[in-house]
Amino acid sequence: MARYEFKFIVTDTELSEEHQRKVGQAVAEAGALALAGITPAEAVTVSLGLHRWWIGLPPPEIYGALQRAALEKAGETEA
Repeated sequence: MARYEFKFIVTDTELSEEHQRKVGQAVAEAGALALAGITPAEAVTVSLGLHRWWIGLPPPEIYGALQRAALEKAGETEA
C-alpha cells in the first residue's frame, strides 16, 4: 500500500492557534484538490489533530457506518 507524507513549514513569524488551524486546513484542502482527479470517490479526509490530516479509504465497516450517518443527516433512507 502506498503512503506519502508532505510537509509545509513556516518560520520567522508568530501564528495564533486559529491561524495555525486555518493554514493547516488550507494545506490539506489544497492537497485534496490536487489529488481530486486520482482519488477514489469513497476516500475521506480526516483531521488527526493540529497540523495533521489523513486522506484515504476507510475500512468497509467504518465506511458503511459513515454512509448511514450521512444518509440520516440528509434525511434519506437509502443510497
